[in-house]
Amino acid sequence: MYRYLLLDFDNTLLDFNETEQISLRKTFATLFQKELTAEDTALYHRINDGYWKRLERKEVTRDQLKEGRFKDFIQALGLTCDDVMHVNKVYMDILAETVVEYPETEDACRRLAERYKLYVITNGTTYIQKARFAGASFHKYMEGIVISDEIGVDKPDPRFFEAVVQLTGDPDVRHYLVVGDSLSSDIRFGKNIGADTCRIGEPTPEADFSMPGMKALADYLTQKTE
Repeated sequence: MYRYLLLDFDNTLLDFNETEQISLRKTFATLFQKELTAEDTALYHRINDGYWKRLERKEVTRDQLKEGRFKDFIQALGLTCDDVMHVNKVYMDILAETVVEYPETEDACRRLAERYKLYVITNGTTYIQKARFAGASFHKYMEGIVISDEIGVDKPDPRFFEAVVQLTGDPDVRHYLVVGDSLSSDIRFGKNIGADTCRIGEPTPEADFSMPGMKALADYLTQKTE
């Protein structure tokens, strides 16, 4: 029986796609006086997602990700910039202040916390994720947060689990359910450590089971324990 739920942060508990668009538009309006279109933000999302997947595969460093995503995006927009890392810094500062929750998240976490210990596990930058975690309504139901930037290991590396065990004191993977939207990060991490996995999003054979959102997961796990 599960004792711990390891919950991905972005696009599982928080709507990162909306957060990203808001932060990106503010950044480019401030620094370039440019109003980004939906097509522009979609392009950035693809570029950024590609860099994060490369980071998961250890093909780039975190600093290369931060610089490369904006260098490629600015070039694709036909803009010029002498200090790409400044653009990244402004963007990340805005991102840290932007918390967009799914409407169902807080109540789902409240219900789940009555039966399980909840932990956030995230690949992200420490100060951004800590600020957004503190600003989220559901943080009061969490036992803690493990951030890849802070521990020096990214999901799906199984060593990420070592930091989790330091918090829980329980190395038995049978007691854990890994929950997240990313097949390459969250679900693969769960498989790498031998834990059960739940994909938030479209059903996939790669996960043990899938749910459309946190409310559905809370409904399912509540019924299982009644």
